[in-house]
Amino acid sequence: MELKSRRNSRTVTTTAFVNTGFMSETPDIALPPIVAEQLGLWPRPCDALLVTLETGGGSIEAYIVPQGLTVKVIAQDRTSREVIANALVNPHLDDVLIGDALAEELDIQILYPRKGIWRFADEEVMRKSED
Repeated sequence: MELKSRRNSRTVTTTAFVNTGFMSETPDIALPPIVAEQLGLWPRPCDALLVTLETGGGSIEAYIVPQGLTVKVIAQDRTSREVIANALVNPHLDDVLIGDALAEELDIQILYPRKGIWRFADEEVMRKSED
């Protein structure tokens, strides 16, 4: 996955996990501080919004950079369209997490979650998650 800051054009290529339990009405991507720092989004930018998030582990404080990133999936043989996403910086994360609304915007369909099998919505090719 390629993440590009809309603030400074810094780009990071990383793996990310689709988390269908990460529900939102808008395309959101959650970042650990180390990735946010590479994108120039950590420490907290002055225009970021402090929020309290409900997680499986309880309530946490994080911040959102509204429409802070463009995001696209890079597979071996194709690339998805770019989607503008809100960047949620969560100091308790170690991995990048894709919310349900962003997964839909990127046309990601999860077929077999335990096995890591997915596809783009417009194709029949079954893809294996990459490390």
